[in-house]
Amino acid sequence: MSPAPSPEITLVVLAPEHAAELAALEECNREHLRIGAPEREPAWFTEAGQRAAIAALRTEREEGRALPMVIMREEPAGRRIVGRISVNGITRGAAQSASLGYWVDRDESGQGIATAAVKLAVAAAFGGLGLHRLQAEVQVGNDASAAVLQRCGFTEVGLAPQMLRLGGDWTDCRLFQLVHPAWKEPSAAGAGHRSGLTLHVELPEREETLALYEAVGWSAYLEDPEALHRAIAGSARVVSARQDGELVGLARVISDGASIAYLQDVLVAPRMHRRGLGRSLVEAVLEPYADLRQQVLLTGDDPGQRAFYEALGMTEVHDHPAGLRAFVRLR
Repeated sequence: MSPAPSPEITLVVLAPEHAAELAALEECNREHLRIGAPEREPAWFTEAGQRAAIAALRTEREEGRALPMVIMREEPAGRRIVGRISVNGITRGAAQSASLGYWVDRDESGQGIATAAVKLAVAAAFGGLGLHRLQAEVQVGNDASAAVLQRCGFTEVGLAPQMLRLGGDWTDCRLFQLVHPAWKEPSAAGAGHRSGLTLHVELPEREETLALYEAVGWSAYLEDPEALHRAIAGSARVVSARQDGELVGLARVISDGASIAYLQDVLVAPRMHRRGLGRSLVEAVLEPYADLRQQVLLTGDDPGQRAFYEALGMTEVHDHPAGLRAFVRLR
């Protein structure tokens, strides 16, 4: 008998419209979450309580300290929330690390949802957020959660007695970590930019990303917004440009970290054209890959595109002195 197919899972940045559904899910899982979760006040299980919690978490995200998300299961009738997962306590500087926390609805357990969600969160942490290390703490006795981490490549590194207050008592926790082996210093991230512009290594929110793609007229990507969101989250590096907090540019790279970096989706909002922002995005997103043998991109045949990339030192394949050929299959 063939194994059952894995459920289709999407991670979505936590938003106010999730409050009612999350309150109901938290109430259904109140006893289930007594192991592995903090003890909650009664207000936590109400829509108002969830709205307050979401507002606080979104503030942490805006300050670069967390990436809170809900786990969505895709079904013929639509999407529904089946759990939560968050990259918490983001620390930059010498650490470039964060802690990963997650839970899945008890009625959905045993279907591979947690494993799929953790893999997507790792991709976002090491890609869009540009982190070097993720840590996860698992209460002693929660072997199912430990198994999820191990399936996702985490290594157990120690035991922390009475580390977290979970279920109303201080508990011992097993410590797991996952390190991004190809990480390089993202020195261009967050650097000050002219005219109030700033560059960031980050995973932008789904809706603001879709608005940027729509603004530049890349309608083909908008036919499957969830696929686009997963593609950006799974990129090796994502650099955004913001003006007064608004997303006005984005570039991303797909790479093995050793020999090739594929430059993908360089977008600049039309009102920001001719300000050098495109060049800044390309330089920032490719900075960690400067020593790799191949830097490649595929783009349209607009003459302006050719002039732009040639100005960055790139050469069309058929003009390259090495006598190269390029092949592609588009669906």
